[in-house]
Amino acid sequence: MREDMSRVIVERPRIIESAGRKGRTSPLERLPMQEGMRRSQRERGGYKMLNENLAPLRRFLERQVGRPWDKVYSEIAERLRVDNTVQQHVRDHLGDFVATRPRRGVSGWYRRGGASLWHQPLYVDPCDGILKRTDCLPEMKAQRRRALAQVRRKMPPDRVILSADRELRRKDGIWYEVTVARLPQPEYRTVTEVRRVALRRHHGKDRTIEMELNVRRLITPWVLDVMSGKSIPAGPEIDEESAWREYRRNYPDRHYAVSKRQLSKKVLRRDALANC
Repeated sequence: MREDMSRVIVERPRIIESAGRKGRTSPLERLPMQEGMRRSQRERGGYKMLNENLAPLRRFLERQVGRPWDKVYSEIAERLRVDNTVQQHVRDHLGDFVATRPRRGVSGWYRRGGASLWHQPLYVDPCDGILKRTDCLPEMKAQRRRALAQVRRKMPPDRVILSADRELRRKDGIWYEVTVARLPQPEYRTVTEVRRVALRRHHGKDRTIEMELNVRRLITPWVLDVMSGKSIPAGPEIDEESAWREYRRNYPDRHYAVSKRQLSKKVLRRDALANC
């Protein structure tokens, strides 16, 4: 774990969280004779809330898959101390990424369809104490197989999958043999930008403030899909959770057409296909 992880994670300034308007909420004559320091702070604009950046911690944990959790946690505890309030708050977020006590068949508000696995992407195997990925469990693999089967059943008749990198596709009534490949691994570069950050809604209005933030922008070049003729990005423009969710909705396949070749009449007869 890098030595400056505590500064990298807590690199953003604390923002103000308030549900009331700025200034006094009551006339001067109705104010109490005595009040605490926190009430006056709230009436002047609200409380400060933590605004940590947890993406480096998530990437660090994903790189530690296959190592004993005790050693991984000792490295985290060495860089993030318990006597520091902000760093301890970041340590509390470990439960959002790692299930230290995984249990099967436990229902919760974050699970759809009743009992299922835990929601964390990583877990500690209770048998050997190794940090492992949740999506590698047999239950998750079976779920992906069922989802793939549903996709194949709904697949239009103008696409035939031959192998992992070869498909037959029909475009404008013409059948082609298409070579597909996975999108390249996205690479990002950290840049400093001034962005407007939205605060909590109050009285039907949105409060926004300008903040200087470190943003990870995509530097991997886009690739050209020869079938659609469109350029496809290797990832979202900004390395953020919301951007990744939108990107996965727009590009769920994570593949693109590298080359295409029109099928001959002999191949069309062999595969019982016909051009329109």
